Order: sequence, then structure tokens, then C-alpha cells
Amino acid sequence: MNSPERRWDPFAELQSLRAEIGRLVGSGFSRGAVNDIELEQTDDTFTVTARLPGVAPEEVALDVDVREIVVRARTATEGRATRAFEYRVALPADVDPDRVDATMDHGLLTVKLPRVVRAGRRTITLGTGGSLSGRPPSPDDPDAAREMHSHDPN
Repeated sequence: MNSPERRWDPFAELQSLRAEIGRLVGSGFSRGAVNDIELEQTDDTFTVTARLPGVAPEEVALDVDVREIVVRARTATEGRATRAFEYRVALPADVDPDRVDATMDHGLLTVKLPRVVRAGRRTITLGTGGSLSGRPPSPDDPDAAREMHSHDPN
């Protein structure tokens, strides 16, 4: 009951409503907890592991971009309540979205994201006939270095 001296506070009502929705829908209503997701990396792969208790594999969707992965899950609980999870993980380097491998086992989602290997700088030399030579000039071959830098009109 409201007393006549007490003023209505819409922000307090919103906080109360949000707390009640969180209680009904589950704690993962809008974002997952930081402890529920991990990012590990090796020289060639990032591995994202997410704990999604009570979620079936068919209730999980992944959005993968070259620098971010978004894990979404929506599951119906008892009655009409629905739980929703969303994890966004920024990746420290580019990945290949076409080569992602994801598995789910007993509520544990494991996503392997292969890093994109960028080609390094390459020097290509032309042979004496003006076509590509199959190999770079040897550093001990002064004629090869001269061929690379001189212009011979013949």
C-alpha cells in the first residue's frame, strides 16, 4: 500500500520490474556472466568455451565475424518462461568465419576459430627471358642481383 506522503518513483518501479523479470526468466536475460565464457588462443586458433546449462544444441546460434563471435541461446523453461543468453566476444586477431568448428557436450559449447594467416612480403624476380623465375636469386650469385637491377635492351 502506498502512504499519502510517499511519492511515486518510476525509476524504483523500473528496477523492481527488471529484478522480477530477471527472477522469472533467469539470470542470463540479456547478457551472460563473464565467468560463463572463456577465450583461449594458440598461434593458429582461438577457442571460445561457453557454459550453457540446460540448453540443447539446437537452441544455440553463432554469429561469427572476422573479429567477433556472438553466441546466442534461447530455451524454454517450465511453463511459458523463456531464458535467453547472449555472449559477445571480441577477438584479438582476424579469424576465418568459413572454417569455424563448434561442438556442444552436456551444456559446454566449444568453438574453434582458425586465425587468418596473412601472407608476408614477397619479392618476385624476373628471369633473363622477362618471365617469372621459379626461385629467388641466391645471395651468393652477383649475376642474379645484377640481372634484377639492370635493364638489358637485348
